[in-house]
Amino acid sequence: SFHRDSQTSVKGFIEKVTTELSTSIYQLIDVYCHSFYADFQPVNAPGSISSVNPGLHSHLSFTVYAVHNIPEAWMGSYKAFSFSCWLTYAGKKLCQVRNYRNIPVKKLFFFLVNWNETINFPLEIKSLPRESMLTIKLFGTDCATNNADLLAWTCLPLFPKKKSIFGSLLFSMTLQNEPPIELIAPGVWDGSQPSPVTLQIDFPAIGWEYMRPDPEENRTCLEEPTKECLKHIARLSQKQSPLLLSEEKKRYLWFYRFYCNNENCSLPLVLGSSPGWDERTVSEMHIILRRWTFSRPLEELGLLTSSFPDQEIRKVAVQQLNTLLNDELLEYLPQLVQAVKFEWNLESPLVELLLHRSLQSIQVAHRLYWLLKDAQNEVYFKSWYQKLLAALQFCAGKALNDEFSKERKLIKILGDIGEKVKSASDPRRQEVLRKEIGRLEQFFQDINSCHLPLNPALRIKGINRDACSYFTSNALPLKITFINANPMGNNISIIFKAGDDLRQDMLVLQIIQVMDNIWLQEGLDMQMIIYRCLSTGKNQGLIQMVPDAITLAKIHRHSGLIGPLKENTIKKWFSQHNHLKADYDKALRNFFYSCAGWCVVTFILGVCDRHNDNIMLIKSGHMFHIDFGKFLGHAQTFGGIKRDRAPFIFTSEMEYFITEGGKNPQHFQDFVELCCRAYNIVRKHSQLLLNLLEMMLHAGLPELSGIQDLKYVYDNLRPQDTDLEATSHFTKKIKESLECFPVKLNNLIHTLAQMSAISPAKSTPQTLPQESFLLSTTRSIQRATILGFSKKPSNLYLIQVTHSNNETSLTEKSFDQFSTLNSLLQTQFASLTLPEFPHWWHLPFTNSDHKRFRDLNHYMEQILNGPHEVANSDCVLSFFLSEPVQHAVEEPSLLDLGEKFPDKNPKVQLVISYEDMKLTILVKHMKNIHLPDGSAPSAHVEFYLLPYPSEVRRRKTKSVSKCTDPTYNEIVVYDEVTELQGHVLMLIVKSKTVFVGAINIQLCSVPLNEEKWYPLGNSII
Repeated sequence: SFHRDSQTSVKGFIEKVTTELSTSIYQLIDVYCHSFYADFQPVNAPGSISSVNPGLHSHLSFTVYAVHNIPEAWMGSYKAFSFSCWLTYAGKKLCQVRNYRNIPVKKLFFFLVNWNETINFPLEIKSLPRESMLTIKLFGTDCATNNADLLAWTCLPLFPKKKSIFGSLLFSMTLQNEPPIELIAPGVWDGSQPSPVTLQIDFPAIGWEYMRPDPEENRTCLEEPTKECLKHIARLSQKQSPLLLSEEKKRYLWFYRFYCNNENCSLPLVLGSSPGWDERTVSEMHIILRRWTFSRPLEELGLLTSSFPDQEIRKVAVQQLNTLLNDELLEYLPQLVQAVKFEWNLESPLVELLLHRSLQSIQVAHRLYWLLKDAQNEVYFKSWYQKLLAALQFCAGKALNDEFSKERKLIKILGDIGEKVKSASDPRRQEVLRKEIGRLEQFFQDINSCHLPLNPALRIKGINRDACSYFTSNALPLKITFINANPMGNNISIIFKAGDDLRQDMLVLQIIQVMDNIWLQEGLDMQMIIYRCLSTGKNQGLIQMVPDAITLAKIHRHSGLIGPLKENTIKKWFSQHNHLKADYDKALRNFFYSCAGWCVVTFILGVCDRHNDNIMLIKSGHMFHIDFGKFLGHAQTFGGIKRDRAPFIFTSEMEYFITEGGKNPQHFQDFVELCCRAYNIVRKHSQLLLNLLEMMLHAGLPELSGIQDLKYVYDNLRPQDTDLEATSHFTKKIKESLECFPVKLNNLIHTLAQMSAISPAKSTPQTLPQESFLLSTTRSIQRATILGFSKKPSNLYLIQVTHSNNETSLTEKSFDQFSTLNSLLQTQFASLTLPEFPHWWHLPFTNSDHKRFRDLNHYMEQILNGPHEVANSDCVLSFFLSEPVQHAVEEPSLLDLGEKFPDKNPKVQLVISYEDMKLTILVKHMKNIHLPDGSAPSAHVEFYLLPYPSEVRRRKTKSVSKCTDPTYNEIVVYDEVTELQGHVLMLIVKSKTVFVGAINIQLCSVPLNEEKWYPLGNSII
């Protein structure tokens, strides 16, 4: 009987243990399946042990049970382990709890640290924002130093859906460096993917549902703002971003939150000024959100930054963006891809918008594809971008995915070729490139054609082997020329660059494109050439090559050793390439506008490392910049001194071309006017530009990482200034740039450094670089003939030049200039046999013009029909093509900027405004002012407000040295002017102490806020 009882108890014990073991295994499988993505689920898993719902008013509490799978390497270095818990919201710390109980490792089935410690946060669950994040960090106590080293971390949303997390859960921990607190968001690390180090946390068994508080508007404690308060709110709104507001100004704005609207403030500023994210504050934010009148969708881009994790706010922002057309949305895709980081899940309205628009537009799908491919190289959020890319490819369908596959393969081949060219020795690089080009030829034989990743509108079907080369810069980028699949289109040249991060170039070019679109919407075409750039992976990408573009450095090199210091270099080059007056005028106009546009954009964005090697020119007159590795004022230094000393690049040789060698000084005034107009147009959209930059703060760009970088652009935009103040400010910057000699010195240094290696690219033997304008197998000039001989103070021959396209131009040269040409050719081509020059001693002393014409015509014929390197040399082209003589019948100038029939009377241009007892005078320009002897004065302007005593009300501008048409754009201000009636503004122009001109202006009859020219009299009244 005892034996039977013993057997029964053993059997019961075994059954009990087996049941408990089965239950534990089921629970383990259930916990695993709820914690990680798994393709299996437990069947008939026993229910969890029930517990009491903690309730909304309870404090947040959970148990950190253990960390499993401690690496053996840690056990030798760390004697004990601890952890800390953080609660964060919108990049700010809500609360921290640190566990100081150091527990050593123990071994069961594997190594683990078993704390089993309950964590209590002193915060009610009800008070926590829905988008709260919990971060847990694992520390090890170093055996040698006793320091606590951060070893791993993980983070998770407290309320991933509408309910809080509950029950026992496992979270994978990452050994990556800890991210900045601003990046703590659900996607920063995917804890649902298994990893070697696993954290186990036991939450309460029953979660609670998050309920949005019912919004209740309460204005009882708010006083009606005064008129002065509303003005102050409008001034605060000029800050454009909450990041640029001080805490005091945020409190002020929030105090009057219900009196802010789309006319005096912006929604991101108002909501970003909230003091916290408690239940009542969130409720009031939602009230403001519902009451707000939206006028411009792009203003709400700021609601998608990391400062606004609230899902309702982000949903409203996406609803506004949904009103944009596909082409408009395409322009802001880089920022929207970054905004995905701060979404609460991948089923958010923003993700739905991106996928939906990708189905509507191949352009959007294509751009989104490459942005997501590139984003997978970021340190954090990699898993989220992989999932979003998978969703895009699932939506795109087979045909588009096949196209993506072709483009990926093309980029892979280009990357392999680039690596092989880099690894080859210098003498073998050209041979290696020629051999590897065969892989591209085979690629196109296999796939027939594919879209160009840079621009899906272009289709390519082959490779132009002879036009492929590589550049000799440090990264050794490839120049690849594709055959256009469109038989009517030209071949397409691109640069494949590996070793440089092109994302910053992409951003700068995107912002410049946005500014150009703003100008075009205002009817202002700045003739901007903005090339395309695409980052296709970590430190690699494609750059569009602009046909026939040449660096300013190359033009300087061909102008001699001191080419960068000459005034006429640019003018001379454009004259050589535009023989007809109509072509020359058009080139001058294009340069005028494009130069102004690039002055404005490079100033606003603080583009640095500017020298003549990254400024490009096209013979059509267009100027543009390349290489944006340095921006936002992050200038390179040499010996502690900044290399970029000018606000932007505008040199005296550019001014020389614009004013046509000083013949048209009013063109400089027109240039200043154009720059200031373009600057003021862009300033009206400061919020958009700052939002676009702010949304890229966490993209990992080296020079855009903090508030100070946003502040730099804000300071350059000066949105708080009036248009008159901004005009005055930018004019000062133009003058600073024009007078900055270190710019020319920097250009000279670059020119001298590269004199030993003139060619920037190794080209295949069959072709020469496209940029070369000196050497060509075709002759630029067919013939030159002397038409006549006019006896002026200096005797000049009138020469008709016939170009290769049969067009003709005229030029005038003296006999001495012919002789100088001969001397230059004899020096430059000493090894060649040149024709004999008819020196003066060969010519008869009698008046025999016919003999002179015949001998010089014969000399020119021998030069132009001789060796092509002589006929196409810089000396010969410069001699015949520079400074062409205009035809007798003048064609109308295409640079129609000034007055058509300008008078020669002296005058001054003013803008006078009057507001709040403040009289403001903007002194813009003067024209046709001279000293009594007819020379150019160094003029300044003096103002006297009568009838007040002259000493009290005297104001003056700075002087402009030796100029008959000076530009000032200086502001003069008189405060406490109670009325204009009865006041006279006396304006006197002086050159030092010498009187130049004057006028008295009756202020009561002046048109306010308008530009007006006032005639200058020859005496003071």
